Amino acid sequence: TVSVLYWRGEEVGGGGVAMTEKLLGGKKKQEEDQRTFTVQSYDENTKKYCENGIRTSKYSFIPLSYRFVLWKNLFEQFHRYANCYFLLVATLQLIPGLSPTGRFTTLIPLSNVLFITFLKDAYEDYKRHKRDGEVNNQSVKTFRQGSWQDVKWRDLSVGEIVEISRDVSGGEFPADLILLHSSEEQGLCHIETSNLDGETNLKLRKAHFENPKSSVAPFNASKPGSFVGTLQCEAPNKDLYKFEGKLIRGDRPEDTSAVNFDSILLRGAKLGGSTKKIMGMVVYTGRQSKLMMNQQDSRHKVSNLEATTNSQIIFILGMQLTLCSICAVGLGISTSSFTDHWYLSAEDLNPVTTALTGVGTFIILFNNLIPISLYVSMETVKIIQAQLMGTDLTMYHEESDTPCEARTSSLNEELGQVQYIFSDKTGTLTCNIMDFLKFSVGSQSYGTGTTEIGRAAAMREGRVLHDDRPKSVKPIKGFYFYDEKISDVTGEQRKWNWMSQPNTAEIAHFLKVLAVCHTVVTEEGTDESGKPSLEYTAASPDEACLVAGARFLGVQFAARDATDVTISVNQLDGSKVDEKWKLYEVLEFNSDRKRMSVIVRDPKGVLMLLCKGADSVIFERLIKPKDEHEVQMRKTTTATLERFAEEGLRTLCIAQVLLKEDVYADWSPKYKAAQEAIGGREQKLTEVGEMIEKDLVLIGTTAIEDKLQEGVPATIELLRTAGLNVWVLTGDKQETAINIGFACSLLHNAMKLFKFEEGSSREKVTSDLSKFKDEAMNIAKADPEKDQGVVIQGATLVDITADEAPQVNKDNFLDFTKHCKAVICCRVTPGQKAEVVRIVKEGLGKVTLSIGDGANDVAMITEAHVGIGISGLEGLQAARASDYSIGQFRFLRQLLLVHGRWSYKRVVKVILYSFYKNILLYLTQFWFCLFNSFTGQSLYDRWALASFNVLFTALPIVAVGVLDRDVDPKRIMSLEQFPELYDEGRLSKLFGTKVFWGFTFTAVLQSMMCFFLPMVVLTESVDSSDGRALGMHWMGGTAYTAVVWVVNLKCALETRSFTIANHVVTWGSVGMWYVFLVVYGNLWSTLRIGQDWYGLASMILLDPQHWLTWILVVVIALFRDVVWKFYSRTFRSNLLHKVQDWEALERNGILSDFNYALMQREHPEVLPRSRIKEKPTMKAVAVEEVVSPAVAPITVSNPPMNEAQGSGAHNVQGAHNEMSQQHLQPPPNQPHVAHHHYPYRRHTGFAFSQGPNQVEIMASKIDGTPVWATSARCGNGGDKRKGGEKNLGLLEGRSKCAQVRFL
Repeated sequence: TVSVLYWRGEEVGGGGVAMTEKLLGGKKKQEEDQRTFTVQSYDENTKKYCENGIRTSKYSFIPLSYRFVLWKNLFEQFHRYANCYFLLVATLQLIPGLSPTGRFTTLIPLSNVLFITFLKDAYEDYKRHKRDGEVNNQSVKTFRQGSWQDVKWRDLSVGEIVEISRDVSGGEFPADLILLHSSEEQGLCHIETSNLDGETNLKLRKAHFENPKSSVAPFNASKPGSFVGTLQCEAPNKDLYKFEGKLIRGDRPEDTSAVNFDSILLRGAKLGGSTKKIMGMVVYTGRQSKLMMNQQDSRHKVSNLEATTNSQIIFILGMQLTLCSICAVGLGISTSSFTDHWYLSAEDLNPVTTALTGVGTFIILFNNLIPISLYVSMETVKIIQAQLMGTDLTMYHEESDTPCEARTSSLNEELGQVQYIFSDKTGTLTCNIMDFLKFSVGSQSYGTGTTEIGRAAAMREGRVLHDDRPKSVKPIKGFYFYDEKISDVTGEQRKWNWMSQPNTAEIAHFLKVLAVCHTVVTEEGTDESGKPSLEYTAASPDEACLVAGARFLGVQFAARDATDVTISVNQLDGSKVDEKWKLYEVLEFNSDRKRMSVIVRDPKGVLMLLCKGADSVIFERLIKPKDEHEVQMRKTTTATLERFAEEGLRTLCIAQVLLKEDVYADWSPKYKAAQEAIGGREQKLTEVGEMIEKDLVLIGTTAIEDKLQEGVPATIELLRTAGLNVWVLTGDKQETAINIGFACSLLHNAMKLFKFEEGSSREKVTSDLSKFKDEAMNIAKADPEKDQGVVIQGATLVDITADEAPQVNKDNFLDFTKHCKAVICCRVTPGQKAEVVRIVKEGLGKVTLSIGDGANDVAMITEAHVGIGISGLEGLQAARASDYSIGQFRFLRQLLLVHGRWSYKRVVKVILYSFYKNILLYLTQFWFCLFNSFTGQSLYDRWALASFNVLFTALPIVAVGVLDRDVDPKRIMSLEQFPELYDEGRLSKLFGTKVFWGFTFTAVLQSMMCFFLPMVVLTESVDSSDGRALGMHWMGGTAYTAVVWVVNLKCALETRSFTIANHVVTWGSVGMWYVFLVVYGNLWSTLRIGQDWYGLASMILLDPQHWLTWILVVVIALFRDVVWKFYSRTFRSNLLHKVQDWEALERNGILSDFNYALMQREHPEVLPRSRIKEKPTMKAVAVEEVVSPAVAPITVSNPPMNEAQGSGAHNVQGAHNEMSQQHLQPPPNQPHVAHHHYPYRRHTGFAFSQGPNQVEIMASKIDGTPVWATSARCGNGGDKRKGGEKNLGLLEGRSKCAQVRFL
């Protein structure tokens, strides 16, 4: 057994010797299954638990400590394999006679890197030490020895009573506390948790409430010393959103009370809102507080690109060892022939020993085949890329003041390789802002109006849905309901018409249930007119919306305390009657239960359980129908729910059961025991809840609208066009999920849609999977461009994704869904979301991305290769757990298609170029070995080699990695443009074994040219100044110059957009070589370094042979690259090449603009795939008279699709592309109609001739309202490439022409 020792609350070492413990003055930490302590027992608790002082620093500045900064930091740095490799090389260089490149050329750069990293880490840790001291020395009021005393935070102990004030330390909580008293009414407390979980909205906590039947007086703020007892709670843990405890005040069962998370104040949070002062009891201190237990390094993910690079490094290492072996063998053979050369004094050399010794020499000589600069360059580039993402205003959500935030930079390139997107629905695709829209009571449904999703569903069927709510009806804080049978809100005075209906009593009871069955808390606020008004705070927008719905329909939730819920019921005469419902228990909602219940006694004394939840859980708990009327009512309710779901509404069922007194009396102790359970409390509460939530009677249903976010349809369609597969994972009903899929362009009419039957057995699921897989494969073979989709339920997924599911089901599911562009999983749990992501990630080997906004999405987000969190109304748990966070779903297209694509292309260039330049330089050393008898003699000066990756080649590729742009972002961000350009990363076209070794082959060829051409040219040459033969260093200087020029110009050839920065770093790097040559070549006379190249600059820079030689080398070496690029762009051009060519024409004023349609007409061969057009389901009917003379042919342009159109806005613009024009000649006195096939949510143009200088177009909105627009021309035959046709603008009035309306 290992005993972990603590000294002053810190872990200091391990061992089992009592003497060690005594010497250190520490105490053994006892393993806690649960914590039990006596309230206000300072001496006992101080000995038992760690102190409240914290340490966030990593290092100690005490040399004898095992955390001493020097050796602990070095230990961490040598966890990097690259540092270990170069340490080995540096060690070999120190062996006398072994290194051909000097003894310190690797050690000094490595030491510099280690030292700079050490200083950075030590300085950062010093700031942590300083901050720890400031925090630990803050003061707090503590009740000790019968009085309030000011003590430092570090001296707090478990069980103490503290007073927190906004005036002291900003109201921060010094430890994890149980709230006992608040300055606000009802014991409420507002807190800010931004330092804890990043969420900026206020949270509500409630003071711990003891059993009113207890024989012990509750906590008294004026006499805190009288508060005694024992607290039992769970052991310290990391869960920020759960707490299980029990407070024991006496010996009777009534003297115990459950302590829940609602009463917990965590360290890291602070007082907020109107709360001025609170009192609390310390439960966890110091490093055992939840905040400190969550202080851990963020999880590290490795991108596919980096993993592939690591595998290539192994091949390069093998290549290096091969070269070393060849040279070692060559050295052994050469050594055996040295006896013929007496002047070498090699008679006593053993060829085998010499060859073995030479291996170390050649390892040193070729050590930088694995570039030391690779990781430095990559990290620099990635960090800057992440910063640029955060400053991109196109991904800034102004309403919530939320920019894009990169929580890691290691996955930037992964954003450019995504194949599968897994998305939550609520809060991710929708706004998570709820409006109470419809409801039903018994067999009657109420509420008018329609939704965007409902209109889309009707349009697919060729129907038009009109919103029949009066224009005067406006949404009011979660309420957008209108039905004249229920209420009349069109006038100044609200009328409660439901009070005159035959089923008034049923409606009244339904509304009362909505006002009572919830966990909403009231606060004093003001309405829009500034008058005092109640405001509702709820854990979820749904619950607040239902309570607001009841309020606006005449039953207002007024107040709640520990034992009562007060509601205010409007009467027909305008008066109000307050009702007080006795509250006994609250069975809270969670994602597994999918329901919440309350046990109450109404004003008439009737004891009942009220329940609301998903129809799937409510219906299975309903009592068996007693008569045909109940059977018919349930059928009607089921049909109503399906109708609500078709409109995309979020539905809940409302039910109740009347309880017998003895049944409740028997059940209540079991529930209390479950409430007070320490460990597995949630599961026990669920089990006990099942005992009483049964035999329910259905009362009615509710329907809430959650609108789609702005830009969601356009974003999904753009991503699908870019080749990505989008999966939506939701808890909604199948009908709701399907209609939302159509509304957000995930599904379309031309798609083959597969559906699994609900409630199928495992055998049926296996059979359907096999059948669907075969059918999908046949469709893909017959028509590869045919889109396919599937809808599957969570119950079916159990037989596919669960651990016990048959492997054949998983395999068939993956084989089937890889042919599907869209997948909708409905009725799924948070755990199933993660399971789906996992099997796709592991089974298909493609890059996956998960995006969500709530805590229930965290498992899915962490499971995927890349996790995206949305900072939404459900908090920031998802954003905190993600790799990248954004404010809205629509920003995903900018993040993936622009930043992800650029990051992938840029990082690929950094990796390939880093290997290329080092292979090129160090292979010239290998070629030189062939001519120096494999002695390991270096062709270059040692410090010239050491400076190669630092001074002469580092910055150009960093500039490319940060700034390079191959096309304008708009060319990939629109359906009218070319989102297919994303294929490069998605299909990994730019990096792989073939591409890597292609660059390696280029480096080998160019290294031969950089070595052999200077050797051939300069071998027979002489120094023009004195006639002496040119030496090795002369040739080495010339070859090195050629290498510097070749690698920098190669980088320039790979650059797609030259900026001033690119010019400065490229030519500056070349210039730095000449500065180095001149300065370093003259240091021998003063500093005694650089003897080999002393005076070299004055010799070679003044010799024409040197200049002509390196120019010849550069031209020949890069000639192949230039020719290949010309050939590729001319005879093997792809979509990117054509787009770049046309952009060049556009910049030169030859082409005004271009789009996909023009590319499809001019160069269809470069398009990777055709686009699927949705089959139109609308029909056009011409009505009204026409006053339009026959004129010249009319030019009609398809309106370009922009973001506004994609999201449902009604904006008509004239197109300016030549391809989409259709020349039509209308018959005399007949309306001219041009029908363009677009998905239902886009505009469809109708052209009418009005004269030689203008064309009018009418486009229908989804609701059937016509929008008129005009296009003015400069004249007949206007040249659109020169701006002859202007954009269409909306007309305020309607012009004379035939009206055509879409049905």
